[in-house]
Amino acid sequence: MKLSRMFATLVIALLAASALAQLKTTIAIAAGTPEDQALQAITSEPDAQKRTAMLEDFVQKFASNPAAVAYGNWQLAQNAVAAGKPEQALPYGDKALAAMPDVIDILVSQADVAQQLKNSAKVVDYATRGAAVVASVAHQPKVEGLSDDDWARRLEEQKKALQPNLEYLEVAAYNAITAEQDKQKRMHEINQFLPAFPGSKFAQPLTTLAIVTLQDMKDVAGLAAFGDKVLASSPSDIRLLTVLANAYADDPSGAHLAKATTYARRAIELQSKQGAAADATSKTFAGLAHSVLGYALLRENKFQPAAVELKSATTMLKDSPSDLAAALYRLGFAYAKLERAADATKALNEAAQIDGPYQPMARDLLAKIKAARAGAR
Repeated sequence: MKLSRMFATLVIALLAASALAQLKTTIAIAAGTPEDQALQAITSEPDAQKRTAMLEDFVQKFASNPAAVAYGNWQLAQNAVAAGKPEQALPYGDKALAAMPDVIDILVSQADVAQQLKNSAKVVDYATRGAAVVASVAHQPKVEGLSDDDWARRLEEQKKALQPNLEYLEVAAYNAITAEQDKQKRMHEINQFLPAFPGSKFAQPLTTLAIVTLQDMKDVAGLAAFGDKVLASSPSDIRLLTVLANAYADDPSGAHLAKATTYARRAIELQSKQGAAADATSKTFAGLAHSVLGYALLRENKFQPAAVELKSATTMLKDSPSDLAAALYRLGFAYAKLERAADATKALNEAAQIDGPYQPMARDLLAKIKAARAGAR
């Protein structure tokens, strides 16, 4: 969304023009007022530097009028962007929002400027504030004189009008979060996004990103708390259960192996209930769940049941080579512990044919098995 288009959506109208003005999602300045006359003079000024000076004076002169302060500072922000100075635009826009925090177009333009500056924290802040504004539409007080049906229709019209901006902010925030390199900041931004955009199409990938981030941070307590929170709202999400099970199984302390096995078993059970209706993705995650369950059982030295789960995983992960390699390596390890050298060799040979991190591990374990068998002769 370009700044020029956003600027064109600004409402300069009578204060009582619409219910949108009542919610203060737009700026409204009454026609014929001193503020309106001053703005007309500013608009007529052809010199950019003079217009900037006039806007600065405008903001000072009408400092007691929030709409004037918001509009003046927002226009100063637009001028800074047009001059190729987005770093100067952000403070002006923040002053505009301080005067009128619920103007959706200012929030959108600020998110756009923050994107140009690669300031992910600011992008997510503006986006979540914008989402809160849109959500507040349903809770504004009813206008007197309107019937319930007319009021419901008016609210629906407002939501529809704001929807493009909401979608823009949602995408902007998601892109900012995925580009964020600082893990602590990324987690903070994810925790801002998820409640602000309930039902978002990005909820699932961001949940996975959060789990991976917490693993990288070795924040076991944070992972447990986050996992409990997201599962409370999506207890039957096979993908989420599997990702969490894998994260818990990977915990070096082993403190959450019980959770890993519980979540993996639940994912397997949910997928089996789908029967013929299960799609390819669901089946893949069920295979991953079998692999994770087998891995967790391996860590508990339960080699026989681990082998059973891992064998099931290898039959379900044919379309996912990297996941298949992990299952094959773990299966070979389980067979080796059970002293089933031939079965171990077969699984490890298959794993050794797949490029990735398990390839050298499989070859190394094969060499050890071969050396052990040679020594036993």
